[in-house]
Amino acid sequence: MTVWSAERKAVLEAAQRMSEKGFVVGTAGNISMRLKKSGGSELMAITPTSRYYDTIGVDDIAVVDFDGNRVEGEFSPSVETMLHLGVYKARKKVNAVIHSHPVLSSAFAVAGMEIPPIIEDQVTYLGGGIKVAEYALSGSQELVKNALAALGPRNAVILANHGAVCVGKDMREAFTNLEMLEKTAKIYLWVLSIGKLTPIPAEALDAMSAYFSYVHGDSE
Repeated sequence: MTVWSAERKAVLEAAQRMSEKGFVVGTAGNISMRLKKSGGSELMAITPTSRYYDTIGVDDIAVVDFDGNRVEGEFSPSVETMLHLGVYKARKKVNAVIHSHPVLSSAFAVAGMEIPPIIEDQVTYLGGGIKVAEYALSGSQELVKNALAALGPRNAVILANHGAVCVGKDMREAFTNLEMLEKTAKIYLWVLSIGKLTPIPAEALDAMSAYFSYVHGDSE
């Protein structure tokens, strides 16, 4: 049995599903899961770089420490390894991160347009309006900084001219948040084409935002 086999399998299956659902093309995107070792130290399982997801197995999912050093896996970890590690270091309740290129969310990334809080489940799942991180090259420390600043306490962020990052307390939640982001982007695109937006009442928005903070906030 491989080390961290269940967690690495979860990463692989999510990556394959991400590809099958059209959230990425080819070898694009990357997915990770936080791992905890005995003694309190932490590791991360992450998809390898430049590999088609239907051609790799559980053992090919890389395991790295929180400095980005490879611990397990034959292939090099994703070029966005430091982005994932940055999220885990900043968000203690996050245990899964998905970076993808969903079509409609990416359209707003190209337009540089934030998505305001327009539907209830967007607020309760994602934390409110979706911000756009300033552009930076893939794999750069600047991208890490920009993405974290725009993500804040929320569960999704759009990366300018690039794609999106969604997070969750586990892999299922992170993937649900990816689907919620793309659903919200589709709704907002339709709203813009209709030409009329009715905002969520302020009192209701405050209540839903408070609920999100209670469930997902890092304060104990």
